[in-house]
Amino acid sequence: MKTLKTLCMALLTIAFISCSQSAPTPEDVARKIDAKETLSEADYTTMIDYCGDYAKKAQKYFDLINAQPNDSTAEYSRAAQDLAALASENPYIDMFRTAIYSASDSEIGEKNTAKVKEFEKYQAFPLPAGSGPNLQQPGVVGAIEEMPADSSAVIAAGIGEAVDSLAKK
Repeated sequence: MKTLKTLCMALLTIAFISCSQSAPTPEDVARKIDAKETLSEADYTTMIDYCGDYAKKAQKYFDLINAQPNDSTAEYSRAAQDLAALASENPYIDMFRTAIYSASDSEIGEKNTAKVKEFEKYQAFPLPAGSGPNLQQPGVVGAIEEMPADSSAVIAAGIGEAVDSLAKK
């Protein structure tokens, strides 16, 4: 009987320890962001999973919206309303997107970089800084910086966005 009691106590202790070291909740990560604390790899995992789950759900609405000839159709309006409702059900989406956008691959960690690659196919998923094209602006393929004044093969000079005119809209 004493052995059974000891075994039960050991299992309860192990269960308590493993529960106390679980992944942070979205609320925990949001508090850390608000407090301007340094984010851990586990925090980025929570944010990436949160944004990835949202992006998967939102993709069906983006597909409907993108298939419409203009924004005046009933399908467009319904999909836009449903997308807005989904966003309101995910109160941390904008906060987490901003944090992920401003993070580099090295900040989020190697494991999370693999997760990003899994979710990057979804239009609503934010890509970390320098991690492929921004799917929120699918035609933008890079930035145009000031061109040297002596460049003779320049079509246009200035600062702006390089746009792929063949990109799917």
